[in-house]
Amino acid sequence: MLQRWAELDVDRAAIEAERNEAIAAANAAADAKLVPIVLEQDDIAAKLQPWWAKAAAELLPGKRKTMELGGCNIGSRTGKTVLAIAGSEEALIAELTKLRWGKAFAPAKPKLDKTALLKATDGPRAKDLAELGVTAKAGEESFVLNRAEQAGTVGSA
Repeated sequence: MLQRWAELDVDRAAIEAERNEAIAAANAAADAKLVPIVLEQDDIAAKLQPWWAKAAAELLPGKRKTMELGGCNIGSRTGKTVLAIAGSEEALIAELTKLRWGKAFAPAKPKLDKTALLKATDGPRAKDLAELGVTAKAGEESFVLNRAEQAGTVGSA
């Protein structure tokens, strides 16, 4: 039985190698077709981004940041607000643990509660936290360009 198991394992390894070679060949063929498409899309996006920066205010209705235009969604989006810490986390933990009110943000295990700190940057301790170098850093806008999904077109559900 051990010999048979070993023979089966050799067969299994050969089949898996054959499968991996077929997958690699399929990926290489697809990549060869995709590379020029991706490069052209990147080139078009690089040209559209500065145009959009100038035209957006005129084209966008109200407070919207994106719109459908020419079969695409184009616009911008603001990233998530994240916690900004001036200096090292370790130094901030050391400072917070010295303060009675700061212990809530730096529990016994030295790790910052960034979610609580981010919320607190807009609360009664905002000034105290700012003095320690902790502020809220607004998310950055990024350019958006993708194909709009339309019923009855290729790629729509």
